Amino acid sequence: MSGVNPVRSATAEMEITFVKFVGGTNAVTKVEGEGVTVTYISAGIVDLTFAAAPGAGAGEFLGVLGYVFQATTTADVKEYKLSVGVYNTTTRTLRLNLTENVTLTNLAALEWLNVTVAFKKVGI
Repeated sequence: MSGVNPVRSATAEMEITFVKFVGGTNAVTKVEGEGVTVTYISAGIVDLTFAAAPGAGAGEFLGVLGYVFQATTTADVKEYKLSVGVYNTTTRTLRLNLTENVTLTNLAALEWLNVTVAFKKVGI
């Protein structure tokens, strides 16, 4: 969360983090996401853990601004959806659930998830 490229927004002191990861056999590999660790938990469940609390040591989680599934064969991900859990301020972790037709599903090789997460700086 370096703030190198500030975001212009009606929400004061908003920071965004872009994260991209690719699937595999019961695994995920981060492609983008400075300061974020991407961890495969189980079928269709992935955790994003932020190295530092966003925004001057204490950040308020605003939500996911957007996401898109991507694949070499786009038809393979057309039914995929993302559900987001509650941001854990103690562990700085956000749990993601990836589903296809309401069933938790893994990303396969050559399938990616691109997600943009927003925080608000507090305590400045």
